[in-house]
Amino acid sequence: MVKYIVKRMIFALLTISALVLITFLMMQALPGDPFIGDKAINPVTLEALYAKYGLDRPFWEQFYQYFTNIFKGDLGISIKYNRPVTSIIAESFPASAELGLRSLVLAVILGIGLGVLAAVKRNTRWDTSAMLIAVFGVSVPSFIVGAMLQYLLAIKLRDWFGSTPFPVMGWKTEAAKFMPALALSLSSLATVARLMRTSMLDVLGQDYIKTAKAKGLSPAGIIRRHAIRNAILPVITVLGPITATVLTGTFVVENIFNIPGMGKFFVRAIKENDYTLIAGITIFYGAFLIAAVFIVDILYGVIDPRIKLSESKE
Repeated sequence: MVKYIVKRMIFALLTISALVLITFLMMQALPGDPFIGDKAINPVTLEALYAKYGLDRPFWEQFYQYFTNIFKGDLGISIKYNRPVTSIIAESFPASAELGLRSLVLAVILGIGLGVLAAVKRNTRWDTSAMLIAVFGVSVPSFIVGAMLQYLLAIKLRDWFGSTPFPVMGWKTEAAKFMPALALSLSSLATVARLMRTSMLDVLGQDYIKTAKAKGLSPAGIIRRHAIRNAILPVITVLGPITATVLTGTFVVENIFNIPGMGKFFVRAIKENDYTLIAGITIFYGAFLIAAVFIVDILYGVIDPRIKLSESKE
């Protein structure tokens, strides 16, 4: 198991290094100039700005400096905000992380529940209803779902009953946090539900489930102690990509619900060609997601004993 963890860690570090290189190359290829806007700028001032941010150096020297700084925890200075990128991330990431975590919890819990219900009640109205929710979640983008929730829960509910606990925008109350979390989770919830249903149907047809039934175990006990534990392994495998989907989707949802997260900084950075902020947020999220996939790989190895067995044989 130790060898497995070390191997995954090496792959994670190589992936982060590749991400830094690709991000740096893409920033170099962006059109426009971060210092030249609608107004003319003095050439001497422009030259001083290029020198301040190291943009007057040769390409490989810029990359070497940027690469070494990143692994020291320095993501550079934002060109537009004139602040360290790390301070901007530290200020805005908690809201984004909370939104992502809430959405992930909703997606996993409700998705597993719907998948189990659809498999146990196969070919019934419960199965059909669960899969309709899954199809809706996959088909409709999160920003459309967010707008629908704002209209139904914040506007129409107030028109029908005179008041509503759900504000149209904001991030201060639990009610305000519910709508964006639900809007963001629906797509991942649908993926988990469909995957869990397929996996459960496969597990329920296995011989050990039939043996458990023959021993007189209750259906609920079989589902809870035997079926779900084995059927959930494919869901754990896709937790990494699901985490990526949820966290990268926060940018759009944050703007819809006016959440003080990283989304507003990222969108403004793109509009204003703030190279260092774009690159810093991209690398931060990339490293965060690579770490999430790494943890999921280790968790999968802990839950599935076959990985331990294969590593011990090596």
